[in-house]
Amino acid sequence: MTARPTPDPTPRGPAAPASGEHGRADGLSGEDLALLIGEPPEELAPAAPEHARLVRGERSADTPLVLTAEQEAVASLSPGHGAVLVLGAPGTGRSTVAVELAARRIEQGLDPEALLVLAPTRDAAARLRDALTVRLAAAGHGTRAVTPVRTWAAYAFDLIRRARVTGPLRHLARPPRLLSGAEQDTVIAELLDTYAEGLAVPPAWPEEIAEAVDTRGFRREVRELVDRMSEFGVEPGHLQELGRRHSRPAWTAAAELVQDYRDRLDLGMAEAFDAAGLISAAVRLLTERFPEDPERDAAAVAFADAERARLRLVVVDDLQEAGPAVHDLLRQLARGTDTLLTASPDTTVEGFRGARPDLVSRYPAVLDPDPVPGAPAAPALDERIHVLTRGHRMTSEVQEGYLRLARRVRQRTVGVERTRTATVPAGDGGRVQACLVPSRAHEDQLVLERILRVHHEEEVPLDEILVVARSGARVAATARHLEAEGVPVVQDAAGAVLKDEPAVAPLLTLLRAVSAQAEDGEDAAALDADEAVALLRGRFGMATALHVRRLRQDLLAAERARGGARPSDELLVAALGDPSLAGEERDRHRALRRIAWMHGAGLAAAREPGATAETVLWAMWDASGRADHWRATALGRVEGAATRREARQADADLDAVVALFRVAERFVDQFPGAAPADFAAYMQSQDLPMDSLARRAEGADAVHVRTPAAAAGRQWHTVIVVGLQEGQWPNTTLRGQLLGATDLADLLTAPEAAAWPTDHRTRLAEVRQDELRMLAAAVSRARHRVVATAVRNEDESPSDFLDLLDPVADPAAGRPLTPVPPPLTAPALVARLRRRLEVPDEPAALVGLEDPAAAAGLAALAADGVVPADPAHWWGLAELSTAAPLTDTATEAVRLSPSRAQTALENPLNWLLYHVGSQAGGTLAQSVGTLVHSVAEHHPDGEPGAVRAELERRLPELGLPDGWAADVEHARARRLMEAYIGYWSEMRAAGRRPLAQEVVVRASLHWDDLEVEISGVIDRLEMDSQGRPYVVDLKTGRRAPTQEELLRLPQLAAYQVALRAEGLVRLLEAEETDPALREALAELARPSSPGGAALVQLGAGTQRTKVQEQPPLTDEDVWALQDVFAAARRTVGPRFLAVHGPGTRCALPSVCPLCSEGRQVTEWHR
Repeated sequence: MTARPTPDPTPRGPAAPASGEHGRADGLSGEDLALLIGEPPEELAPAAPEHARLVRGERSADTPLVLTAEQEAVASLSPGHGAVLVLGAPGTGRSTVAVELAARRIEQGLDPEALLVLAPTRDAAARLRDALTVRLAAAGHGTRAVTPVRTWAAYAFDLIRRARVTGPLRHLARPPRLLSGAEQDTVIAELLDTYAEGLAVPPAWPEEIAEAVDTRGFRREVRELVDRMSEFGVEPGHLQELGRRHSRPAWTAAAELVQDYRDRLDLGMAEAFDAAGLISAAVRLLTERFPEDPERDAAAVAFADAERARLRLVVVDDLQEAGPAVHDLLRQLARGTDTLLTASPDTTVEGFRGARPDLVSRYPAVLDPDPVPGAPAAPALDERIHVLTRGHRMTSEVQEGYLRLARRVRQRTVGVERTRTATVPAGDGGRVQACLVPSRAHEDQLVLERILRVHHEEEVPLDEILVVARSGARVAATARHLEAEGVPVVQDAAGAVLKDEPAVAPLLTLLRAVSAQAEDGEDAAALDADEAVALLRGRFGMATALHVRRLRQDLLAAERARGGARPSDELLVAALGDPSLAGEERDRHRALRRIAWMHGAGLAAAREPGATAETVLWAMWDASGRADHWRATALGRVEGAATRREARQADADLDAVVALFRVAERFVDQFPGAAPADFAAYMQSQDLPMDSLARRAEGADAVHVRTPAAAAGRQWHTVIVVGLQEGQWPNTTLRGQLLGATDLADLLTAPEAAAWPTDHRTRLAEVRQDELRMLAAAVSRARHRVVATAVRNEDESPSDFLDLLDPVADPAAGRPLTPVPPPLTAPALVARLRRRLEVPDEPAALVGLEDPAAAAGLAALAADGVVPADPAHWWGLAELSTAAPLTDTATEAVRLSPSRAQTALENPLNWLLYHVGSQAGGTLAQSVGTLVHSVAEHHPDGEPGAVRAELERRLPELGLPDGWAADVEHARARRLMEAYIGYWSEMRAAGRRPLAQEVVVRASLHWDDLEVEISGVIDRLEMDSQGRPYVVDLKTGRRAPTQEELLRLPQLAAYQVALRAEGLVRLLEAEETDPALREALAELARPSSPGGAALVQLGAGTQRTKVQEQPPLTDEDVWALQDVFAAARRTVGPRFLAVHGPGTRCALPSVCPLCSEGRQVTEWHR
């Protein structure tokens, strides 16, 4: 057996809570926890001690579980009781009695192989399994290798697996497996692409549907239809018949798609079962016969009979979450068998997966050995229906809040009304509070404030607080906000798309790139610039935007030094394969080096014979060196004490990478010989969460943020329900309408119903009922407190569910907005105390005025290690890091660039920002100008045909996608180039001719104690009719100086000063000067006497190219020399003047003291 290259998972255990412990630490289900009940504390009152409150009790192995009389009546049922239904509100102990009955039967001698315990979800099954294990261990029965506790999907899967070994599915070549929702979506997408490309005859979609066929929403509708068909065992032919009979052309067309979908699965993945079809397949194993194949038919009969005979007790928890297929399975499996079913029909969280709580009303009669077809529900006095009426979880107020919701749920199940009067022990308090705020930001702050107040003032552990949101998107947003405020959170990862995980996306990007390179034999990375930046800034590169920008600058500088002209985008991609392109190795190149190592390792692995996705991924993962660092961070062992947020992120990254390797392992097993590129394409096509067993770690002390479905079966001290907005919760969007999946389910559930299809109003009412059950389930997770929040403003209004949960005291006045106090965080407290040290209404009194209490509080916080409270760390109060000038004029010359001379004179601060590389990023217009300059540099003779051809060839360097924006900028570049061509006639008319392009000129000047070295690049150097040098600067902008400004323009004057200071003579005498340039300069008769200078305004938009000339400088033009030295002095520092008029544009307002955002926080402003 070959060992798989799977990364070492983070060690899990008590010593490493940051890395997570999967599952509950105590191993008990929510219903199997002892509760100590006493006097409740006052709501949010820190002064009142909490003498007794609801806590988790630790029940040792020798402490017997004490049941109520109602629970005991169920737990003590004797064998042969048949089907029994137990109804009860959340917290009444339904799960507890289910576990107790199962345990007692085992104690009485029942073989665990004859016991089957079913639950709706993995978490629910895990809790029941742990509870049963603890219960049996307490009785001395130890642990068992095989557990009788399964989800109903897991049981169906096990049934299919056994049928392949000993039953009618021996024809399956490979072991059965579950087809994830993401894989199902991919198969459907491929089929639709096949239709679109004309490779298969597409179904005849109705006109109102045809336009939506290529959308993701349409695929979702197809999946829902496929699920409903699987649940009810509807074949495509049957759906086609129903479509014709009921005039539903969408069903007729969809039947063809479903048939192609099933054919594709049968051909390529016969062993794969989708989630909905899994249970239907299990039902068929118990009912299907094969008269055409006697041997297979005999095996099917024997297998079904053996399975029914094996089971002596079936326990089903949370029956209200079961869909039609599960009910079919129970009828085939448990009819005539001892069966215990528990349900709370008022609380359902799996409605979006087809849960049918209304079908609970058919039990237990439907499981009678010989049920009468069409028999009504069991009578009210049926002794087989047990109702648990005593609550053990919720306090009295929370219970009342829950019941206000539950009583609005319509029910037909006998006995449910009695569950709505459940009692709790006397003396309980608690609180249910509905809060309205004016904005989403206020809602987030209110949630944060309540969490911290409950945690700090009532000493409630963070993991005893739950925040519930209806959708996964809202869960993620709320979790981000809390984490940003320093509150550790754990959220359910079931809704995460694996390919989008921060630690997975870079690996998949590199996998695709190296696979393409290995296949094509190319050395350059098969990436674009955006992907390269994403890699550098991702979880492996960890570069900042500034790092990437500096890297681009280094790449461009090194490229120009080599004489190249590639743009930074192209260089960035190339550097991933050759980091030396960035020149001298610097610390800011670490991200580039790491990604380059990963790329190189992956490329080498991809070129090995027999390479698979696993081997290539492992090579890149190993080269990244992140395993040890992330593990240490997750365990809090890195230097600098990683924050809890960093630890949790590292743990999540490790979990995601492990999940990726598991998916890759499964892919390689299912598709032997598949190339790494195939896996990359497979993962890229996944738009839905994948069903992975890699679970996110649950921290020891973190707030839980979940959807109602993810919170089911657990309990918390405090539950905060967010987002009770009209249109959001309840979300009355009707699902399955496009292809009629819901109508199909209704038709198959009650084919004799006269009112079919269900009218729109009735359907909306049903959706609201489902949403109400979901809210009731969320509220029922609380033991002590429920806080529900909503936003009310001009655009948003709260849901009426808010008033159902917590009725407003005065309906006429309405519910007032809830004040949102500052959260109890260290930064907020420090900010409030610092504000107390100032008197905003009296600016003159600020100096030296202190509030002794606030100062004492800050001092105490600082002494306790709260860094923001220490004045030494307050922004604006620290001493300057250095008072040294940029240039020591006593020992070195001041360098001045002519192109920056005007900026140095007019705004020295802007000159400094440019000098240190902190100027604002370049614009698209600047990119166009750079391109035009480059083309002009390569064509100094201005030959029109060559210039135009070069421009067209290089226009793609702008990197603009096809569209109107590209057309506009390309047209602008062409106009600028035509203006450059037109300048040639102007030049010849003036009697000048070109000498050289991009001429580097240097000249040294002395005045008093200051030495200045002018160093610049002349765009274009020409020679006039007298043999004098003439400076030309090409301008591509639209703004041109006035004629008055031009006469004393510092840039042109500085160039002329440099020429007069023998700058060209110095260039002629330098040994390193290019021979061709020396030869051109030798033509000058008077190199130190400039013939003037000019700005050529290519972007002026005039019919003729606009040329603005500055006359030649003479000895009388002392102003030019004065401007050069004045500009140089303003660049020395250490102080730099900020100058700009009010309302004028500032290059970087965030650091400009004249702009509001750039002022020091210590300055006072009216």
